[in-house]
Amino acid sequence: MDFIERQSRIEALAEDVLTDQQLAADYTRKQQEHRDALRWLQRHAQATPPGSRLATSTVSMGDFFLVVPTATAKAMVSGAQRELEAALGDVRQRLNAKTQLLSQLESGDNAAGGAS
Repeated sequence: MDFIERQSRIEALAEDVLTDQQLAADYTRKQQEHRDALRWLQRHAQATPPGSRLATSTVSMGDFFLVVPTATAKAMVSGAQRELEAALGDVRQRLNAKTQLLSQLESGDNAAGGAS
């Protein structure tokens, strides 16, 4: 019974690790999209005169598209980037802790399996 409980715990933890890895990959991909958007906004801001009608950008907010000043758009994307970086840091910490626990469980399992 102890072996079955340990194996089920290892499987559940391994599934959590895989889920967190996928989440980290998704966050990293989104982070790159934000970097690209910030670079584009920076180039757009440098290419347009400040008082011009072209000094605005269209931003997608869920089901809505908003036309806002480029500086506001940059601030919005920068804020989202900071939130994403914090979430990614949390996921990586959880992932490290779960990976260490999984390693400990597996090494304990291998030692017990070798002694049988």
